[in-house]
This record gives sequence, structure tokens and C-alpha cells, in this order.
Amino acid sequence: MFSKTVIVAAIASLIAAAPTPAGAPAAKRSSDTYGNMATYYDAETGNAGACGNYLSNNDRFLAVSMNSDIPCGKWMGFNVNGKTSYGYVADKCASCADNHYDMSMTLFNEFADYSQGVVNDIWAWELDF
Repeated sequence: MFSKTVIVAAIASLIAAAPTPAGAPAAKRSSDTYGNMATYYDAETGNAGACGNYLSNNDRFLAVSMNSDIPCGKWMGFNVNGKTSYGYVADKCASCADNHYDMSMTLFNEFADYSQGVVNDIWAWELDF
């Protein structure tokens, strides 16, 4: 009986110590919202984004509304039809409403083809580290 308990405890500790999947920040979710929309934009303009960094279309980032209180650098999660991905706030969007996220081309393409242009009814949440 003792050896079974030790083995079960050892397996449980290995599972608990397993790393999170690649691309998934180890964090808690907060402020889930539904009914959001996403578009994409070409961020490689030669100018720094509103958060001060030069951006690459190959990265997973997003721009939030100018009125948003979500700070630069904040990681967010998104779910569309069962597909989940993550991006960080790296820019501001003057034409975006509060529930509109303008995503990098790479992040948007994880949910839809560019020809679609807009993705509606997505779940969005901020991540707390």
C-alpha cells in the first residue's frame, strides 16, 4: 500500500510540474467578454506603434481602442469557434470601438483567412500573471 501511495504521489508531482504548451502564457484569466470583433492590419509601416515598439507582422500582438484602459504589454487570450490564441497589446487603434481588436496578421490568421477581413463573436480576456 505504501509503495502505491508513493508512486501515485510521484506521478502527480510530475504532472503538476509539466510545462504549459508552447505559446500559452502561464496566467490566470480575468474579465472575459463575448461579442467582440477582430480585424487585422499591416503593422510594418516603418513607424513605431503607439506603445513605442517597431512591430513585425510575424508577431502575435494587437491594437486596442484609444479609449481602452488595457495597458501596453498586457497579454490577452482570444477564442473563436474553439480555437484559442494569445497576443499582447502593442498598439492603439483610433478607429476601433471598445470591443474591437485590430490584430497582427499572424494572430488574425490563426482564426480566419485574410480574405474574411473581420471575425465576429469572439471571446476575449485579459491575462493576469
